[in-house]
Amino acid sequence: MRERDTRDRLGVLLTLIYAGAVVLGVRLLHMQVIRNVYYARAAESNRTQVIHQAAPRGRIYDRNGDVIATSRPAFSLIYLPGKSQAPEYLSRLAESLSKELRREKEDLLVLLKEAQREESAIHLAENLPLKPMFRLSELKTLYPGVDLVVEARRYYPRGHHLSHLVGYMGKMDKRSWRRMRNDGYRVDSWIGRSGLEKKFEEDLRGVDGEVRMEVNAQGSLKRKIGEAPWRQGNNLHLAIDSRIQEAVEEGLRNSPSKMGAAVVLDPRNGGVLAIASIPDFDPNLFLLPEWDEEKKALKDFPGFNRAISGTYAPGSTFKIIVGAAMFEEGKVDPAETIFCPGAFTLGNRTFKCWKKKGHKKMDWIGALTNSCDVYFYRQGLKTSGKIIEQYTKRFHLGSKTKVILEGEKPGNLFGPEARALKKRGWYEGDTVNLSIGQGELLATPIQMAVAMGAVANGGTLWRPHFTGKIETADGREIYTQSPEALGKVELRKETWDLIHRGLVNVVRHGTGQRVNIPGLTIGGKTGTSQNPRGEDHAWFVAYAGSEGEEPSLALSVLVEHGGHGSSAAGPIARKVIEAAFDLAKVPKPTRPPIVVPPPPEDLPPSLPVPKRRDAAPAPEPAPKRDFSTESDTASEPEDMEAPMFPAVEDAL
Repeated sequence: MRERDTRDRLGVLLTLIYAGAVVLGVRLLHMQVIRNVYYARAAESNRTQVIHQAAPRGRIYDRNGDVIATSRPAFSLIYLPGKSQAPEYLSRLAESLSKELRREKEDLLVLLKEAQREESAIHLAENLPLKPMFRLSELKTLYPGVDLVVEARRYYPRGHHLSHLVGYMGKMDKRSWRRMRNDGYRVDSWIGRSGLEKKFEEDLRGVDGEVRMEVNAQGSLKRKIGEAPWRQGNNLHLAIDSRIQEAVEEGLRNSPSKMGAAVVLDPRNGGVLAIASIPDFDPNLFLLPEWDEEKKALKDFPGFNRAISGTYAPGSTFKIIVGAAMFEEGKVDPAETIFCPGAFTLGNRTFKCWKKKGHKKMDWIGALTNSCDVYFYRQGLKTSGKIIEQYTKRFHLGSKTKVILEGEKPGNLFGPEARALKKRGWYEGDTVNLSIGQGELLATPIQMAVAMGAVANGGTLWRPHFTGKIETADGREIYTQSPEALGKVELRKETWDLIHRGLVNVVRHGTGQRVNIPGLTIGGKTGTSQNPRGEDHAWFVAYAGSEGEEPSLALSVLVEHGGHGSSAAGPIARKVIEAAFDLAKVPKPTRPPIVVPPPPEDLPPSLPVPKRRDAAPAPEPAPKRDFSTESDTASEPEDMEAPMFPAVEDAL
């Protein structure tokens, strides 16, 4: 009996042993096979840290190869959590960092604890200036886990230059990160926030590298044990000409109000040669640490892009379109003269001409040359508001130009149809206002440049484009911009000739004489946009080309609160044309007095006019890629200790 009990007990014991062996075997199988990768990473993380190294973004060049945006080495302060770092240690570290970084201790402590909890390195400060960097380097010896690393950071060597077009960079917020985390972004990644930096984010961003470092229990770096190199982003080549851009920006900054916008484009293909909105900003400021004093300049950030979002009455520049409507529809004889006494009365309302004493007898050439309002009041009524509105649409006013930048406004149509949509009536007084580009009619500077480009080339409305091509870092071309037409303004040759003769006469003998440059054929028109909230706005639109050749430049200049187009916007247009044709050293001719000749029986002999494209060919099929938007932004010290990370200087 006793022997049987012993065998039973041994059986139970063996069963327990077998059961334990099975459990242990299953556990070992789980750890060694099923969760092998997980536990291997966990073990590895106890002695290593992965530090992400930001890749250089692709460079942005102008059409001549001048650098607009690049990347350069910059110091970042990182924290690598260690296993033996107590809460008291983190508190002392946060207090020390708060003094150097000028940030609240509590905010830094939250970051440090989050890094400790996630067991991953974090950035505490980036793009550090030299003086703070030297002071922070001393903390490396006092606080294990704190270190300085070299990374690539965006840099705009020309500061304000092209800022509204190029845009600026910013830290990714959590909402953006949740949307883009699968594309390789980290929660502290820098991304394009506006302009081309945002629109071409996918092309410009590179592939970040990784450096695997061995760390001790306190989080101090010991040695590099592996790396995955970064890859630079693609380079973007623009249609912009920086010489012309500088002339535009300088002219607007020196204008009476120091506020305005200008657009210069190539009327042969729609390439934008210059675009500016003043005031502008320095995108480098967005890359500075939050505590940097210079960053306070962004408190009043001038982010409004007047070139594509500012809407203004086109004023007398609209008389070009009115002329097209008058002659193409046969409503007006260009040789017919209208007497201008200085005002025009319609019913019980009086509409004044800008010249109080009047222009006396005016035909088409004289009226456009001297911008006689009374002539256009009368001939506009004869043409009708309905027809003028139709030609406004033909020149694409009231519609977006489809530039790739966000925030473009369509302006506002003014005419009987537009009024009917608002369930309001149309009156002859409205036609009078429309005939000189006033009233509710609104246009943007880029719309006026596109319209002027169509006048220059014989009717093709090109979609403005900023890009020329995109290349990989090793020079392989992956995208080439192709011209794209928005539409075609079909006018008879006789109508185009009348418009060109009038515009050339404006510059040679009329209100645009400040822009007259020997050796060039320039057609232009001044304009004043009525402003109920202050001084009127000043316009000047023009095209230019070498004598006997087709125009290679079309532009619009708008000076807010500038008063008169001839005195405020005209000189800017002249500087732009001089820069485009490399004529900046040509002395300005003495301005002759404006002489109004008596009206001839027939039209004056034809003035030199630019060559036309009577039948501009339809553009090639759409570009390979569509970037359109549906939206309505000190040298390093030589004796510094070499960083433990791959050098980025050579690639930058």
